[in-house]
Amino acid sequence: MLPFINQAFHWDDRDFVADAQVLARNPLQFHQINYSYGGRFFAKFPFHHPPLLAMYLSLIIRLAGRISKILFHLGYIVFPLIAVISMYALARRFTRIPLIAALLLAFSPGFLIMAHTVMGNVPGIAFWLAGMAFFVWGVDYNRWMWLLTGGLLMGVTFLTVAQAVSLVPIAFAYALIRRRLGLRIFISLTVPLIIYFAWRYYIEARYGHAPGISYNVMFNRSISFRSILAYLGETIIFAPALIAVFAHKKYDLLAAFIALPPLVTWAVISRIGAGGLTLSQGLQLAVLVSAAFLLLYQLVSRGTADLINWFAKRPVRGDRLFLLIWVMGVLAIYLGSSITYVSTRHILPLFAPVILLFVMEAEQMWPMRPRLRTAFIAAALALTLALALGGAIADFRLANSERATAAELGRRLAKAPGKHWVLDEFDFRYYMEKQGFTYLSGHSVARSGDIVVSSKIDAKGVVGTLPAGYHTVLWRQQVNDSYPVRTMNIWAGGGFYGDPMGPLPIAFSTSKLDEITVSQLKW
Repeated sequence: MLPFINQAFHWDDRDFVADAQVLARNPLQFHQINYSYGGRFFAKFPFHHPPLLAMYLSLIIRLAGRISKILFHLGYIVFPLIAVISMYALARRFTRIPLIAALLLAFSPGFLIMAHTVMGNVPGIAFWLAGMAFFVWGVDYNRWMWLLTGGLLMGVTFLTVAQAVSLVPIAFAYALIRRRLGLRIFISLTVPLIIYFAWRYYIEARYGHAPGISYNVMFNRSISFRSILAYLGETIIFAPALIAVFAHKKYDLLAAFIALPPLVTWAVISRIGAGGLTLSQGLQLAVLVSAAFLLLYQLVSRGTADLINWFAKRPVRGDRLFLLIWVMGVLAIYLGSSITYVSTRHILPLFAPVILLFVMEAEQMWPMRPRLRTAFIAAALALTLALALGGAIADFRLANSERATAAELGRRLAKAPGKHWVLDEFDFRYYMEKQGFTYLSGHSVARSGDIVVSSKIDAKGVVGTLPAGYHTVLWRQQVNDSYPVRTMNIWAGGGFYGDPMGPLPIAFSTSKLDEITVSQLKW
């Protein structure tokens, strides 16, 4: 994380920074005043993320007396450390090589790229894994303090990331599988519910509605299962390694032989034929979808076998059944929410069960050839890290290019007549506003001759375009970069933070990073 400490604020970082600014002035105000988003004006705009991270950032603002991206990033270093340590503790229960599981989490592309943002997802996963680790060990050893600590950490997770609503049922399922239900279990799982409903009651009492859990971005689409498969296949473990582990038994190969041709045809070939994907993008997507299918097939088949044995009261640890419930629980909340797009940050709660299952299966490979197994695991770690670093560098360059472009436009347009507007969201909006531009919404009063700047990447799907006939394009400029990896890029099909941008979380391309349009209003 330290090499990326100077990364510019990126995507939803802006929301957490804006909320923190409010809380630095008034710790009990959980709304923006006279705020615009998505082209609409709100006299009172409620926070759409749980409050804990904004509170934490507001404390840094108070101590430092200013907003500092470096201090924010330094303050966030603790969360990846908590996550990796907690993953190690959890993996000690499920695997014989917990260090490998912890390293796979640290090296996973989704985790490593998100770890140098100031969004709430990595901190949320840190508290999620810490709470689950304490709870699992507390159930196994009937330790009251471990159970209570796990419950408190789950409650902290509720205040950090919205997907924590699935955490209590998943934890309850573990105790049920282990047949360890008792008063201590119920008390420990009541603690996070008390914390959540106390927060909910406060917001409802003050604002008259339940706390928001996410931006309901108005994409005219539904969640794509193809995208979920692609993101599972690329953002956790290097896809060929997933295929090697989850297709190393003959029955797994038979399932792949039967299911993959129609699956790849549906997810990839039809889209290539319709012109939605290039051939190289289609080949990459085919590998990712195949890896994710084999992963889910393994999870369902092994978990179902555990479930049958559990109902039959045969001796069974139920580990794979628990991992199956973990994955299904997270997906159920995700698919049932108001979010209408797929993003890597939304599937971070799935990383731990996928990694645990991968390590559990990898431990059983080539039992008579341990050196080969060790070499394979080392290669999987190295290739996963290589992909993660490639994506992290690309995301770093994208974020910093948006900041640099905003600074350049600020200098270039400093003496241009009229008022200066920005028609964007996310990081480009943040840095253009730092340059003195004003956000253009339906509430704004714009006049002929005013200047409007818009980014192709940061405007897509969240703000409208200027009406035809009422503006003149002064110029368009491309933001280029020779680095051959893209995270958010409509020309390369990269959609790490949202699949409306593209079907691939991490794409390989040297296409332009962005296209900026500078227009002048007229009527």
